Amino acid sequence: MADIVVKQTDSGSTIQEMSATDKNYIEHVLLSDFYAAGDTGTGTVSINPADTTGLTNIGSIVDTKVGDAPGTPVPGGTTITTVTYVFYQDLQTVSESVTAATRPLMVDSTTNLQRMGAAKVDADFLASTQSNLVNSGIGMYKLQSSAPTDGTWVAKGTITNELQTGTDTTYKLWRKSAAASAPTAVRPVKFSSGTIQELTDTEIKQFTARLKNKIKAGVGQYKVSSTAPTSGGTWAIAGTAFLDTRFALANQDYARTYTGTYTNTFSNTFTGFFAGSRQRFQAFTGQSLGTFNGNYANTFTGFFTGSFTGNYVGTTAKLTVQNTQETISTYYLWVRTA
Repeated sequence: MADIVVKQTDSGSTIQEMSATDKNYIEHVLLSDFYAAGDTGTGTVSINPADTTGLTNIGSIVDTKVGDAPGTPVPGGTTITTVTYVFYQDLQTVSESVTAATRPLMVDSTTNLQRMGAAKVDADFLASTQSNLVNSGIGMYKLQSSAPTDGTWVAKGTITNELQTGTDTTYKLWRKSAAASAPTAVRPVKFSSGTIQELTDTEIKQFTARLKNKIKAGVGQYKVSSTAPTSGGTWAIAGTAFLDTRFALANQDYARTYTGTYTNTFSNTFTGFFAGSRQRFQAFTGQSLGTFNGNYANTFTGFFTGSFTGNYVGTTAKLTVQNTQETISTYYLWVRTA
């Protein structure tokens, strides 16, 4: 594949093929224009937008929260509240308008100069611009708590891992608005009005629409999920993991003392000895039987009814909100890189 060409000298007397480093400027102009178009339009990502017309749902993040404070017994269960963050990307087709006079020149396989066709543009500087974008280029999105440190990043949305105690963790959808430094201006050349001239930045920006259509078709798409998408190319994590955490629920033993009165009937058989005197009488027939002194053994069977008052100490288990947190789900923002 031939490279596009650019004037390499101030005098314009020499035409040379453009190197990969030289193309950094074209990529910079296109990505800056892509970002400058705003937070709507093909390629852009949003969270819970008011109007989803024409947008593509690329996944959701669900944050859950226990409704009761740590240490609270909830034997009947606790309320679990949820907040859902739905991510969308605009993947609509954009109308393109590139005039022949602004197409960069390239050296073909026979070393002749000719205007670049659409397929050559796609395979050359648009492909490198897409690669630049998804490797922390201007216009890229990342999901993480703090702003990335390479260049300038602007928050475009907020999602929160909420806890009942209010110690929340906030994540933001960041978009890069500017590079740490701008590349040296190296512009491609065109053939116009019978002469070879450098393209202006405005003319380079005519290819922004085509860049958006290339994002729509592949590299530069985003997904939100716990695992990498399994179709549609190669995907990389854009940012850090979002952790949905909440206070854990577990059965917990509680000491309990019971004081009360217990009433019952006791029935048993008592066998023992009776010591004392016993006189025996029977119908008088004229004789006295006398007095008996000694021990008399017999069995007594009967019932005792009464009450017992005392204390009962034991434990009981109750479902309780713990002070420790558990991770319910892990989510990532994925970007297609190939």
